[in-house]
Amino acid sequence: MRILINCSNLKVGGGLQVADSLCGALAGFAAHRFVVVLSSRMRATRERIAGAANVEVYEYDVRNDWRTLLLGRDRFLDGLVREKGIDAVLTVFGPSRWDPQCLHISGFASAQLVLTDSPYQCMPLSFTKRLKENIRNRILLHYYRRSTKLFFTENPYISRRLERLLPGARVATVTNYYNQVYDHPERWQRRELPPFDGVTLLTVTAPYVHKNLPIAVGAARHLVQNHPDFRFRFVLTVDASQLAVPAELEDHFLRIGRVDIAECPSLYEQCDVMFQPSLLECFSATYPEAMRMRRPIVTTDIEFARGLCGDAAVYYDALSPQAAAEAIYRVATERDLRARLVAAGTEQLKRFDTYTARAEKLIRLVETEFRRAQTQK
Repeated sequence: MRILINCSNLKVGGGLQVADSLCGALAGFAAHRFVVVLSSRMRATRERIAGAANVEVYEYDVRNDWRTLLLGRDRFLDGLVREKGIDAVLTVFGPSRWDPQCLHISGFASAQLVLTDSPYQCMPLSFTKRLKENIRNRILLHYYRRSTKLFFTENPYISRRLERLLPGARVATVTNYYNQVYDHPERWQRRELPPFDGVTLLTVTAPYVHKNLPIAVGAARHLVQNHPDFRFRFVLTVDASQLAVPAELEDHFLRIGRVDIAECPSLYEQCDVMFQPSLLECFSATYPEAMRMRRPIVTTDIEFARGLCGDAAVYYDALSPQAAAEAIYRVATERDLRARLVAAGTEQLKRFDTYTARAEKLIRLVETEFRRAQTQK
C-alpha cells in the first residue's frame, strides 16, 4: 500500500510526540510505501527519519484558506495523493481540515468535545473566552464530521464517548506510550537545569488553558505559607510570558520554554516528582514518561487520570491549589510512598500499547479498513 501520514496540522502538544514516535517506526513496515507530511514544527523528526528506504518526507503546514476551510481541499496535499497514487491517509490527530479523496483514518484527541462534565467547565473564563471556545468547538466538530467516519483514540473511555458523539462512526482504540527515544540514551540531548538543593517538580506541557498551570502558583503560595522549611521549585516547559508568577514566588519557578522530545529524558532525570495539573485529556504521554523514568506522579483526581495512572499517582482535588500543595508535600517528604508509586508505575506501563505495538496497530488498522473499502466497491 501507499500510505500518506498526515502531520501537516500539528503545531504543539502531545500530538507531536505521538507523530514523531509513529514516523520513527515506519521503516519497519517494508511492505508499504509512506509519504510523510510534517509540519514546520517537526523538523527534528524529519532529521531523525531521513534515509528510510520506504519513507518519503515533505514539510508542509496545511493552509487555512477558503478552499480548505469551506471545501476541504488543499492543492499541495491533493496533489500528493494524485501524484503518489496514495491508497489511504492516516492523520495522526485531527481535525485535519483537509478532506482526502481516498480512505481517511483520523486520530481524535479533542477531549473538550466529549468530556463535557470535566472540571475544566468550572474554570472562571470570561464570557468572551467561553463564547469563543464554544464557537471553536462547533467548528472542530464540523471538521471531524466532514473528513471521515473512521477514527482512533488513545483511551477506551474516550472511544465510547466519541461513538456517542458521532453516531455511525467506527472508532478503534490505540493507546499512547512514551516515545522510543526514552529507550535509547545515546539519542538523548542533555538539557541542563541550574543546580538546586531541594525538590524539583517537573511539568512537561504546552500552555493550553485546560492544563491549568496557574494552579502551580497557588500551590507554591500554600507551600511557602504552611511549610516554610520545604525547599522546592516548579520546572515548566513554557515561556515566562505564558505563566505569570508573583515576584515573591519567582525563586520557586523555572520556566524553560519549549523543549525537544530528545531533551525530555534528561529533564526527568533531574526532577524528583512529575506534576500534571491537567483538567482535560484523552491521554497524556507524561504519565508513561514519568513511569519509564521512575518518577512519582502527582496529578488531578479525575477519571481519565485515575484510569491511566492507577496506583502510580497521588491524586488531588483538581481545582484546589491547597490540595495540590499538600499532595506534593506528602510525596516529596515520604520516601516509602515514592517507592510504592514508582513500583506501581512500572506495573502500570504494562497496560499500555508500546510504541512498537502502537505503530503496528495503526498500520494494521489502515490495512483492514482499506480491504473493507475494496470489498465494498
